Amino acid sequence: MAYNTIGPVDVVKAVVEWIQADQPTIDALSVFAGGWEGWARNQFALWLQSQLKLRLRNNNPLDVLTEANFIPTGTGAVPVFESTQSRADLVFNALSPAVADTAPVIITELKCQSPKQPWTSFRSGLSRDVTKLYGVNPDVDDAFGPENVMVLSLGICFNEPGFRPAAGYRVESAGRQYAVQWWSDPDLLG
Repeated sequence: MAYNTIGPVDVVKAVVEWIQADQPTIDALSVFAGGWEGWARNQFALWLQSQLKLRLRNNNPLDVLTEANFIPTGTGAVPVFESTQSRADLVFNALSPAVADTAPVIITELKCQSPKQPWTSFRSGLSRDVTKLYGVNPDVDDAFGPENVMVLSLGICFNEPGFRPAAGYRVESAGRQYAVQWWSDPDLLG
């Protein structure tokens, strides 16, 4: 089966576009108790799939896994993290065969700030995600090649006066109300 794949820089850009496109729904859902990360992860993947089908003029599904604790390989499946109880929020490009000069497998964690969540709590969640991403199972590198695997932490937060990204993160504005913070390894910008 053919899949649509996406590069890491394009993932960050797509999150910004998705927030701008779905802002009224995000505004409404972000206030509910329990957070909106689960909805965001799946809604973003669905939105991105439809956008890529339109842009690429094909009917291929997006190569994405949500809440993934295993990644299929040619010889079976490997756990995403050393702790098999942990799940990756999104994994891009793991289902497509590796081809030279294609997008790497992107293991992604996503945090979404709620209106009542203090900045310090949100920032701590981002730090936990980076720690989690450093626990990717070495078998993933063995299966895909270390040069073909990267990790990406995304944080959707409120773009308030005086806003500064978390340490080590870069930031992209997603309109007047939201910002997207991101960190990756290897670093996307060198």
